[in-house]
Amino acid sequence: MRILQLCHRVPFPLLDGGNIAMYQLGKSLAGEGHVLKILALNTRKHFVNIESLPPYLKEACSLEAVTIDTSVKPLAALKNLFQKSSYNITRFYSPAFAQKLSEVLSSQPFDIIQLESLFMTPYLDVIRKHSNARVVMRAHNVEHVIWQRLADSEKGWKKRYFSLLVKRLKAYETGTLKKLDAILAITPDDKTLFVKMGYEGPVAVVPVSIDVYPDSNRDSFERLSLFHLGSMDWLPNIEGVNWFLSECWPLIHNTHPDLILYLAGRGFPDDIRQKKIPNVICEGEIVDAGAYMSDKPIMIVPLLSGSGIRVKIIQGMAAGKVIISTAIGAEGIECTHQKNILIADKPEEIARAIDYCMANKEKLKSISFEAKKLVSEKYTGKAVGEILDRFYRQLA
Repeated sequence: MRILQLCHRVPFPLLDGGNIAMYQLGKSLAGEGHVLKILALNTRKHFVNIESLPPYLKEACSLEAVTIDTSVKPLAALKNLFQKSSYNITRFYSPAFAQKLSEVLSSQPFDIIQLESLFMTPYLDVIRKHSNARVVMRAHNVEHVIWQRLADSEKGWKKRYFSLLVKRLKAYETGTLKKLDAILAITPDDKTLFVKMGYEGPVAVVPVSIDVYPDSNRDSFERLSLFHLGSMDWLPNIEGVNWFLSECWPLIHNTHPDLILYLAGRGFPDDIRQKKIPNVICEGEIVDAGAYMSDKPIMIVPLLSGSGIRVKIIQGMAAGKVIISTAIGAEGIECTHQKNILIADKPEEIARAIDYCMANKEKLKSISFEAKKLVSEKYTGKAVGEILDRFYRQLA
């Protein structure tokens, strides 16, 4: 089949969950023998020089991109308060991209058009005008759920503003579902939510796939350290890291004064660097996630909000890391507490999880092994590609 993948940003470099999810699913489709083309927004926030892309994206997928500025603008956000549209969504509409999409659809036929996230649905009218392809939204999250959880944790004017965003985003998300031919949910929980929102069409649960890393732990279980890796321009990550540093780290550092915490991710905020917290090393954006993780055995995922699936957890598991995550962080992953992950929600529970790691280094090797086993069984490109191939052939 001929498949057009519409991405809300260029799916490279592979430094965050969104890019990994889009890139890996494209590889899975190509691996099943489908002809794939990628058309992407090239946002100023995550701008990529197209010439720097690997051959797979430039040639095999004939990737094209249109530059757009999706950044939040205070004046535009203020004006939107007096409108009914969702500012979360309208920022992603570009007349130039709509024109390019029209040209692509008019020049060649497609069987499936896959929208990567709700943010690409503003182009549905253009698609319907120029193509008879089946239109499928790959839902990276249930978007309004993320903002609802953020609103629940805020107070004052910020809570009221977030609540307004939630109301408009939920109305848009619910209305848009009726315009789709199918949905790819990233977790069973998300599938259930879409059905509760009134969606009656076909839904497939297609998780994120990842490449299983060679064993990289070496002797790191003898020299324990903690790390967090995630996009620090995503509000749930900022919220979670700040909570961990203020509520959890003092307990951990008091008991284990020699333990080091490493923090890294794209868009790393200066205010966290400037705090200069004891034994916390802020490394900012890193080039090679595998190399960064190689000598750090324990990954911290302190999410308090969010939806979908945490790609970084699967990436960490694929590298044999021991994951300590909140229940929200581990949502959608077929993991088991103390078998292939450690789940802890409160600061005291997270501190006890660290105590457990320090006292049970042999058990960490077992958790590491089981984590890699889980990824190899459930989250490889081949496994995900076969699920998607069957679904698309039935749909088309």
